[in-house]
Amino acid sequence: MKKLIVFDPDETLARSKSSLDDEMSALLCNLLGIVKVAVISGGDWPQF
Repeated sequence: MKKLIVFDPDETLARSKSSLDDEMSALLCNLLGIVKVAVISGGDWPQF
């Protein structure tokens, strides 16, 4: 079975238009070691 977790970053991973904080960054890094992760957004590329 393939697993994929998808996030919209605004208000899920970070405050709107903000960078990830250190805690969320570490959690996301740990998650990437377990499953595939995709981030979907309507924002501009520089926001990433």
